[in-house]
Amino acid sequence: MTEKDRLIAYRLERARMSLVAAELLYNNKIYHDVYNRLYYACFYAVSALLLNLGITAKTHAGLRSLFSQHVIHTGLLPKECSNIYNDLIEAREETDYEDLIEPDPAKLRSWLPEVKRFIDAIEQLITVCRQ
Repeated sequence: MTEKDRLIAYRLERARMSLVAAELLYNNKIYHDVYNRLYYACFYAVSALLLNLGITAKTHAGLRSLFSQHVIHTGLLPKECSNIYNDLIEAREETDYEDLIEPDPAKLRSWLPEVKRFIDAIEQLITVCRQ
């Protein structure tokens, strides 16, 4: 296994563990932190995918832009994948940096399986791209 392969596997594991953390936080009604963990679950998965494609980003905004440019606009993944990632970017920034934000448990509950599908789709695409 190459260093690149190890890094991709590490990032995918971080994505999965961030999703597990989000589920634990949700189940314990620690809703503010769920946004952060869901976003980072997507962030690590996107980072792994772009690395698999030979692309790296230096910033969160750069990762978002490169994901859109090289994955969504090329049709590697459907636009819906971009929608959940973009929604989580905005929600995470709001809950991490603004005061008096009330979490929406119903929205979080709907995002948990969406993020799982997002990670699954990225893992599948990485597998296909390696073949």
